[in-house]
Amino acid sequence: MVRSHLGLALATYEFSMDIDATTTALDLAEAEAEAAPKSLRRGLVGLVSGQRGVILLRSGQFAASLAPISASLAAHDPDDLRSRAIDHLNRGFALMQVGRIAEALKDHESAHRYAEEDGNTRTQSFALHNIGYVRHLMGDLPGALMAMEKALAVLPDESTAIDMLGRAEALFEGGLVVAAEELLTEAIPELKASRLRPELAEAEYYRARCLLILERFGDAATLAARARRHFEHIGHDARAALARVLELEAAFEPARRSHAGPRARASARRRAAKALDAARAGDLAGPVLGQHPGHAARLVAAQWFLRAEDPDSARATLAELPRGFTTSPLTMRVHHYTARAELAFATGDRARGLRAVRAGLGLLADHRSRLGSVESVTAAAAHGVDLTRVDVEAAARTGRPSALFDALERGRSTFAGTGRVTPPDDPEIAALLTEARGLLAKARELGMAESKERERLTRRASRIQEEVRERSWRHAGNAGAVQHPVTVSEVRQILAGREKETDVVASFLVIDDVLRCVRVDAAGVTTVDIGPADDVIERVRRLSADFAMAANDLIPAPLRAAATASLARNLKALDTVLLAPLHADGDLYVVAREPLLSVPWAALPSRGGLRTSVNSYVARGRTHARPTGERKLLAAAGPGVRHGATEARAVGEQWPGATVLTGKDAVTEQVRTALATHDVVHLATHGQHDADNPLFASIDLADGPLFAHELDGTPLPGSVVILSSCEVGGSTQVLGGELLGLTSVLLRLGARAVIASVAKLSDELAARVMPRLHAHLRETDDPEAALAAALRDVAEPVPLVCFSSVEGLANR
Repeated sequence: MVRSHLGLALATYEFSMDIDATTTALDLAEAEAEAAPKSLRRGLVGLVSGQRGVILLRSGQFAASLAPISASLAAHDPDDLRSRAIDHLNRGFALMQVGRIAEALKDHESAHRYAEEDGNTRTQSFALHNIGYVRHLMGDLPGALMAMEKALAVLPDESTAIDMLGRAEALFEGGLVVAAEELLTEAIPELKASRLRPELAEAEYYRARCLLILERFGDAATLAARARRHFEHIGHDARAALARVLELEAAFEPARRSHAGPRARASARRRAAKALDAARAGDLAGPVLGQHPGHAARLVAAQWFLRAEDPDSARATLAELPRGFTTSPLTMRVHHYTARAELAFATGDRARGLRAVRAGLGLLADHRSRLGSVESVTAAAAHGVDLTRVDVEAAARTGRPSALFDALERGRSTFAGTGRVTPPDDPEIAALLTEARGLLAKARELGMAESKERERLTRRASRIQEEVRERSWRHAGNAGAVQHPVTVSEVRQILAGREKETDVVASFLVIDDVLRCVRVDAAGVTTVDIGPADDVIERVRRLSADFAMAANDLIPAPLRAAATASLARNLKALDTVLLAPLHADGDLYVVAREPLLSVPWAALPSRGGLRTSVNSYVARGRTHARPTGERKLLAAAGPGVRHGATEARAVGEQWPGATVLTGKDAVTEQVRTALATHDVVHLATHGQHDADNPLFASIDLADGPLFAHELDGTPLPGSVVILSSCEVGGSTQVLGGELLGLTSVLLRLGARAVIASVAKLSDELAARVMPRLHAHLRETDDPEAALAAALRDVAEPVPLVCFSSVEGLANR
C-alpha cells in the first residue's frame, strides 16, 4: 500500500503538476507507513521521506527537499547500499542547487562509493556525472569533463540527453559556446520526447545563453521566454526569474547598438523597471546553482539604467548587491565587474572603472591557467567580450590614444598571451591522430573515379578529429602566470632604444564600423581614422581571390594576367588606405585581428625592403641570445610540391650540417621532433587552414598531414619556423576575438618567429625566394630583415608574412 501511494504520487506530479493531489498521495503513504508493524515501520517511513524529497526536487523546492531526503538516509539499514546510494545522489543534487557545493560533492562521492560496492552501474554513472557537474560549478572544466566521460564509460551504450545537457553546461561555462550550443540543439528534442520538463527548460535556458553570446539576439530572446514559461509551469520560480533576466539581456545588446534618442531612453527605463520586478521575484525564489536571480536581475537593471542615462539609479541598484560574488559562477562574477566598470566610466571615475576591468580580466586569466589545451584557453575569451568592449569604448571616449592602446592590449593579451600550456602525454590522442592521418593520406592517393571512397575516408577522419578535440578539453592546465599586457610606455621605451626614429607599432581596431589605428613611435602616440571597415574588408577578400588566380598554373594565361593586374591594384589600394596615413617609413609592427591578419603586409608597395612583422596582440619577445656556434636546421619537402625537393636541398645548402628530408623520409615524427629541437625549421609542403576547426590546420608530409593539434604542448626552443605552404598562415577568429591556426599555435609554444603565407603561393615562386631568405637569415639571425631582403627584388607580389614579437624589431 505504501509503495502504491508513492507510485501514484510520482505519476500524479509528473503528468499533471498538481502539487496538492501529489501531497495527498504522499500523506496517505505516510499514514500507511506509520501504521505498519514495528519491524517495517522505520524503513517504510524512510521510503516515504525519500519520495517526498524527490517530489520537492522535481518541483524546484530544493532547500525544502533536504530534510526529508536526510530523514530517508537516516532510516536505511547500513547494508541497504542501493537506497543509501540513491539518497546521497538526491541530497547531493539538492545541495548543488542551493549552492552548498562542497557538501554536494561529498554526497555524490558517497553515492558513487555505495553504488560501486553494490554493483549498480546505473547509479554509478549518475553519481559520476553529478561529480562532473559539481566540478563544473567549482570552475574545474577539465575535471568536470573527465568525470562525465567516466560516467559514459560505465554505461557506454546509454548516453542520454541528460548527459548531453550536463556536458553542455560545463562547456558553456568554460567558453566553448559553439560546442555547447550544438549539444543542446541535439538534446532538446530528446528531452521533449521523454517529457523531462525541468531538464527541457534548463536546456532551453542554456541554449538561449549560448545564442546570446553568438549574437543571435532574437533567437535567444524567444528561447529564453519559452524556458521561462516552462519553469513557471513546473513551479521552478528561481529559474523562471533567471530566464526572465535572460530575456532582458537578449534585448539589451541590440538596444545598445542602436541610436540613443529620447524614445530609446524611455524604453530602457521601462526595461530597467521590468528587471527590478524580476529582481524582487528572484529574491523571493532564492538562489539556484550558485546564481542568485535577484542579483542577476539587478546587474541587468543597472545596465538598462545606464542605457537610459540614469547613472544614479544604476548606482543605487548595484549598491543593493553583496560586495563579493565568490560563490557565483564565473560568468556572473565577470558580469558584475562589467556592470561596475560601465557605471564608473559613465560617471567619470576612470580609476574605479579600470580596477573593475582588471579584476574581471584577472578572473578570466585565473580560469585560463587551469586549462590544458590551446583551444580551451582561447575559448575562455568568449566571456570577456563585454568587459573588454566597455574598457575599449571608455578609453576611446577619453580622446587619449595611449589609453586606447592600453585598453586594447589588456583584453587581447589575457587570452593571446605566450604562457605555454603543456598537457600530459595522451597515448589515446596520439593513436587517434595517427589513425586520422592514415585515413587522409589514403584519401589523398585516390583518383577522381573514387570520389565516394575519398569522401568516406575524409568524413571518418573528421569524426576522429572531433574526438581528439573533446579529449583535449579534459586536460588540466599548467600554463603558469599569464603575461601582463604590454603598455604604450613599454612600447615607446622599446622604440626609443632603436637607432632609427621612424619605426612604428600600428594597432588596428574597429569602433562604430570605422577602422582606426593607434600609431606608436618613439616620439609619441596618435590615433588615425582609416575609414569604413567594410571597404577594407572587401579589399582584403578580393586580394585573397587575386592571389589564388595568379598562383594557379592551370588557369589560362589571359585570366591569370587579369588577376595579376587586379592583385597589383588591390595591393596599391590597401597600401594607400592602410599605410599612407601612418607614415611608416621604417620598421613596422602590425597588431590586428582578422581580416587584417590576412593582408600580406610585406607585399604592400611601400614596404619593399623594410622590416615588417605582424601579430594579433603586442607580444613580448622571449629571451633569445643570438647563437654563437653552429645552428641546427631541418628542411623537409612534402608530397605534391613540384619544386619542393629542390627547394629543401637549396635551403639546406645555406646552413652547414643541415638535415634535409625529402620523399618518404619527410614524415611527421621527424618534423615534430625537429620543431622541438632545432633552431630553424623549413617546411616546403602543401598545407591548409581549416576555418571550421583551426587546430586541424595542417601541413602535408609523406605519411599524411601534421596537425596543429598534435603540437599542442610541445615546447619550441625560440626557433624560427618557415612554412613554405599555401595559406597555412591563415587563422580563424573565435568567439572573444582570439585567433587559432598553425601559426598562432607555433608562437604560443615558443617559436621566436613564424614566416608563413597568408594566401596562395606558387611552388615555383617559393623555390626562388626561400634560399635567398635563408642566406640572409644565416648571416643576420633576423627573420624580419631576412624576409624583407628576400622579397626586395622579386617582381611579383609574395604573400609571405613574418609573425613575431614586438621585440623582434628591437636592437637591430
